Amino acid sequence: MKNMNIVYPPLVEQAYQMMKKLNKNVSKQEVYKKLIEINMIDQQGKPTKWALDKGYISEASQPAEDETDADINNVFSRMLVSAFRWKNKHDGYAIDSIELKKAILSALKDGSLSPIGRKHWLEVLADINSQED
Repeated sequence: MKNMNIVYPPLVEQAYQMMKKLNKNVSKQEVYKKLIEINMIDQQGKPTKWALDKGYISEASQPAEDETDADINNVFSRMLVSAFRWKNKHDGYAIDSIELKKAILSALKDGSLSPIGRKHWLEVLADINSQED
């Protein structure tokens, strides 16, 4: 499986999109590590209490957890287990980008994603497409 991509949490994706405008060479992994290092998010990509208390991240900037989980489950449930490959303890799982793309397109086509989930998965799809070029 050569087309493997890691799916990052929404806050990492948002920060990456902003940082990419400043530094085109920044990677999502670098953004993820930096957000953890500066105590903005935890290992699962959720905002820390400190970041919420300081107002650096607002509750409103995050999709409802149940809705987000439902959208993630919606897309991932359309994929074969073989599309997920354990890399290592540090990097976690890699996902076959071709299979992920098929699952996203299927969920978008049947309209089963929330509006926020639809936006998020369209961004992931665009990212996959840009890496294929």
